[in-house]
Amino acid sequence: MDLTRVLESPHALHAASSHLPISLGLLGIPLIFLAVAAPKKWPGIRLFTGAYFLVAGLAGLAASMAGNHAASGLVALGSAEIEAVVSQHRLLGYAVAAIGVVTSVLFFASHFGPRAARRYLAGLAGLGGIAVAAAVLFAGSSGGRLVYGYGIGTPVMGADGVSGATPVVGGYAVSAAAIAPAVAPVNDESLNAIYTPKTLPIDPSAAAEVSFAKDIVPILERWCVECHGGDKPEAGLDLSNHTGILAGGDYAGPAVVPGAPDNSPMVFHIRGIYEPKMPRDGEELADEELHAIRMWIAAGARGE
Repeated sequence: MDLTRVLESPHALHAASSHLPISLGLLGIPLIFLAVAAPKKWPGIRLFTGAYFLVAGLAGLAASMAGNHAASGLVALGSAEIEAVVSQHRLLGYAVAAIGVVTSVLFFASHFGPRAARRYLAGLAGLGGIAVAAAVLFAGSSGGRLVYGYGIGTPVMGADGVSGATPVVGGYAVSAAAIAPAVAPVNDESLNAIYTPKTLPIDPSAAAEVSFAKDIVPILERWCVECHGGDKPEAGLDLSNHTGILAGGDYAGPAVVPGAPDNSPMVFHIRGIYEPKMPRDGEELADEELHAIRMWIAAGARGE
């Protein structure tokens, strides 16, 4: 991705913004000891430390807000386990912000007032600073688990199978072998009970008869091309032609995985497994329209 476009990618923005509170939280540890133990030698150290943790708290808040934006835009939550980790990560992010601000206030307060009160407040502020460091460590751990353990926010493997990106299947990172092209009937009732449109069993012989130009293009033109077409397609994803579909957008890789309809981002977004659910206006494709797209993908997603 072009580094100049990082602000256009919710996931890239969250990744970039999260490093500042992590760094500030950890580097604040030695500063805490100086502020608590040596206020006479450096009279303004507690004021400086208060300002430092205020910046850390605000940086944590900014990272949390960026994370919420990223989660609403692309994250696929494939299980209750992943949802639990996402919730934990979100709470830890807000904890960094809240504890950072409280620690800041305590350090500011410890600069004024009676000596006994100052020492007491400085001690509480020191514990708050340590809590900030602990919170950023746990937040970083849960964030790493989401990215490297479950593949959340990572692009899907290219159609050539050699792009090196991690495939994402229902929120879990899996090996390329797990999504090897295969045409097989799919009728997962558990997913059909949650997501729409519903999937129908795929007949390989019927799938082979699906025409991209005659059957798929009209569906894309009706539902998708208004946003994902033209000179500046949304998210860089051009669904107006076969080349654009396989090339994918700026952030999530190819729109389809040939031979694997139920591992394809296009299908995930249409069904609402990936957010945002497509199309955005609240309407949705008919079951038969999704079925046509899935059969086309199952037969290799050929262009004409």
